[in-house]
Amino acid sequence: MPAIALESAFINECQEEDGTPRQLYAPLFEWMERAGYAEIAERTADAQRQAAHDSFTFLLDPFRFRPTPVDLLPRLISSAEWERIAEGVRQRQRALNLFLIDLYCGDQRIVPPEVVYTCQYFQPEAVGVRPRGDVYVHFYGVDLVRDVDGDFVVLEDNLRIPSGVTYQMKACELAASAFPELAAAYDVAAYDPAPAFRDLFASLRVNPDGAAVILTDSKQGAAFFEHRYLSEMLGVPLVEGQDLYRDGSGGIRARTLDGDLPVDVVYRRVEDLDTFVPGLRQAYKEGRVALANAMGSGAADDKLVFMWVPEMIRRYLGEEPILRQPESHNLLDENSRAYVLDHIDELVVKSRGGYGGFGVAIGPELSEAELAKMRSLLTERPEEYIGQRMIDFSKHLVLDRAAGGFAERHIDLRVFSLQNARGEVVTPVGGLTRVAPSEARITNNSAGGLCKPTWVVSPG
Repeated sequence: MPAIALESAFINECQEEDGTPRQLYAPLFEWMERAGYAEIAERTADAQRQAAHDSFTFLLDPFRFRPTPVDLLPRLISSAEWERIAEGVRQRQRALNLFLIDLYCGDQRIVPPEVVYTCQYFQPEAVGVRPRGDVYVHFYGVDLVRDVDGDFVVLEDNLRIPSGVTYQMKACELAASAFPELAAAYDVAAYDPAPAFRDLFASLRVNPDGAAVILTDSKQGAAFFEHRYLSEMLGVPLVEGQDLYRDGSGGIRARTLDGDLPVDVVYRRVEDLDTFVPGLRQAYKEGRVALANAMGSGAADDKLVFMWVPEMIRRYLGEEPILRQPESHNLLDENSRAYVLDHIDELVVKSRGGYGGFGVAIGPELSEAELAKMRSLLTERPEEYIGQRMIDFSKHLVLDRAAGGFAERHIDLRVFSLQNARGEVVTPVGGLTRVAPSEARITNNSAGGLCKPTWVVSPG
């Protein structure tokens, strides 16, 4: 097998600085030596052909899907480290939910009004509307990276339509099938969010005859694979907007091949409700249907509101944050804006409402012309952006066919967590590891990234 050269000072999760395997990765490296590059590459190619056959795809534009690229060398996290991650994720989810209750049904005083009311996803019509069980954040995704000190740090919260849970499931399935000897060398925790999803839907029901449905934006949607996969896994109907309508009593019904069904819970994978289902927003406000996530939850998805999550944890939970987050700068504040403009070549600038890696500018990677353009944007529209300290984060090994060996690539970790209407929070063991292309730092699929399985393993 070709030697693996460490490319930079950034932490490599697989190897020590001298290139020897980290203790957790020793069985993986032993297996790689026995199997060899050619065998690993051939099995990976077979698995990717199977993934394409299973329509494991992602929409790049309105006319072209691509098979979701997967690197099958697993990322390993010890069970002890995972427990701390999961505890920190649950802590953030509870605090964000309490913030939303306070924002829409209380007297929120943590986040400044000028921040809340310039938030793209704040919904005034949700003021005074209490969701079932006072739970806004039913399904939560949080993006983390491991910094050079080895700590996991939160980069973003995702509360509107977090995606990727089935990508982790599919990646784990493919890896276990392609590399059974490697899977047998570890005690890998099963990644199974299905029980938590079923319990979530059951907890939201008030009508025993009412159905739960998954609302997709259509077969041409970017994440349709995930919508279909969840529907099949959970036994929950997958519907488009044209399949739902408001009946004479004001409730929501779904057209199905077996007749029309009353709908009590809508797990929405769409942004603008009334565009897809006229009257759905009103039915929700009247308490006739539950939405997961609840209307208005996107206000806590805002990249600037992110600044105040540690204070939410302290104020609402009376606890110190378990997971750190990078120093951020509010460009609505004159002094902070001046600092960002002076140090823009050292920082990351994000659009407050951006997603999928769009609207992110990494200062050290910009040309002088691009930096000048960004300074102009921040001066003209400071309410639309946030500055953030750049983090040097970890890399992992991936199969590199072009080089005929293995290479290092930046990785992050998206962890998913579910909260039912009783307020109980469940974090499935594991998360989606996303890999940046080449020397890039943005890992999103839409930016050309790929994913790899994350295995939470117990000590041997």
